[in-house]
Amino acid sequence: MPNGQHSLTTSGKLPRWADELARKYRAGEASHFLLHHNVYDLIRARTGYVSLMSFLQKELLGNKGIVAYNRSEGLTFDSDETLRQFVAHQRVADPLMNVSAASQLPRDPAKALPMIERFLFYADKVAVIINFVETILPAGEMTYLSGDERNTLVALQRWMTNPRLLETDNLVVLISEALSDVHQRVRENSRLASIRIPYPDEAERLEYLTENIKAYPMRMEMHINQLAAMTSGINFIHLRGLLRAAQLSDDGLTFADVRQKKKEIIESECAGLIEFTDPKYGLDTVGGLKAAKDYLKDIADVIKNGNREEAPMGILFSGPVGTGKTFLAECFAKDCGLNVVEFKNFRDKWVGSTESNLEKILNLLQALTPIVVLIDEADAALGNRDSGGDSGVDQRVFSKIAAAMSNTENRGRILWILMTSRPDLLPIDLKRQGRAEEHISLFYPETEEDRKEIAVAMARKNKIAHKIEDWSPITQTPLHLSGADIESIIIRTRRIARQAGHAEVTQEDLKSVADEFTPARDEQAVEYQELVAAREATTRSMLPKRFQEMTSAQISQRIDELRLMIG
Repeated sequence: MPNGQHSLTTSGKLPRWADELARKYRAGEASHFLLHHNVYDLIRARTGYVSLMSFLQKELLGNKGIVAYNRSEGLTFDSDETLRQFVAHQRVADPLMNVSAASQLPRDPAKALPMIERFLFYADKVAVIINFVETILPAGEMTYLSGDERNTLVALQRWMTNPRLLETDNLVVLISEALSDVHQRVRENSRLASIRIPYPDEAERLEYLTENIKAYPMRMEMHINQLAAMTSGINFIHLRGLLRAAQLSDDGLTFADVRQKKKEIIESECAGLIEFTDPKYGLDTVGGLKAAKDYLKDIADVIKNGNREEAPMGILFSGPVGTGKTFLAECFAKDCGLNVVEFKNFRDKWVGSTESNLEKILNLLQALTPIVVLIDEADAALGNRDSGGDSGVDQRVFSKIAAAMSNTENRGRILWILMTSRPDLLPIDLKRQGRAEEHISLFYPETEEDRKEIAVAMARKNKIAHKIEDWSPITQTPLHLSGADIESIIIRTRRIARQAGHAEVTQEDLKSVADEFTPARDEQAVEYQELVAAREATTRSMLPKRFQEMTSAQISQRIDELRLMIG
């Protein structure tokens, strides 16, 4: 930046992201900035809480003539003086242009951007703000871009590299909620500085509540400090909406209201991408799996006691279908005392949508910490390094998730729990130490005692009234029953009892159902899943004795034999 020219304002305390932008600009590191993530929230300014556009125009860029553009509104200006300067520079190309004609300025980016460029290159002390930049430069392969979109792409790349701009005191600010929605050649340009606007942290939420709570007189169950802590993952606009809704409620603001409203807000923000889970049961309600439960209780105690440095980055649950991986993971999360979210299907058929969805999820997880993240069928959900003809989507998804899982700053803040019956299909990069560090393998109950414990637990979980004292139809059956099989038998007994007019399940009801039950599965496939789970376990003592007595070579040999049989 040439000496003597005005730079961004240094008066007052700026938000961290704005301070970073100003510092990079004053140092001459960049003149083009891409603001992303929480861009449509309120921003703390000297006059209160304002929109991002208002903050940029009145607080951060107040010493510059500002031209703003988006496809809907077209070109707008911060003042009549800026408009007159803009028109004066357009006369070079169109001598008939005047201020009255400015009301007819084009909205089409193919026509508007060349006019902006003329002003940007030849005027001084100018700031250009392009909002919703993803609508004029969407992510995607070059072959899918229209002719106008390619022209726009070239224009922005030319702005970033033009020597004339580097000699002026002008700058360009692009705004997009999702970084991955913007074309790769723009967002990854070395001359562009990407600035992430984060969701407000607990201290910022407390500051907002302290200054604004009096405007919403109501009864509150919690202290204002508790409310600030409970509202992680929501921004100022959401927080204002929460207060307004509570003001109209006869009960005021309750703990249940906050949890429910937070769940609604976050799930609507990431519609269909994640789901809040509210586990009802802890590990004490899980039948069988004693070794796994004891091991997980120790980890849960570490997390509850705040010993972040001892918490694993992630846990892999593997084992055959029906072993209760999902239920065990939810019960463990309950005992950890953390919020729990579950990945849903974030993949989309549209170009760039999958990456955009994943970016939104990962950004939200950072705002929700501390949190447990459940990913079922992880081998299918997370992808791998092999793009497989999908234009590299799988590879990019894999890289983003692998990077998020290995971020050591998140140890004790984000606990990843992966679940799969086929851990052999899960990339080794995700299973290594530093990502999914603990591998807990689950198996069908091995003893009569385990089967009985599961049966009793399933009857209690499903609220089945019974008069059963002898569980031998389940515990002594020659069938290789899973926990899911036992639950299915228990639930069927209630239906049989109701049909027979019994208020409670009888011994005869249990025997008749157990005698008729046949597991619907391929035993060779189950054996294969057990073997790959046994090979995956990081704690050998937790394996059934039949697997402890096998060497690694014997397990691998049997896996290879079964792989040929099951295809």
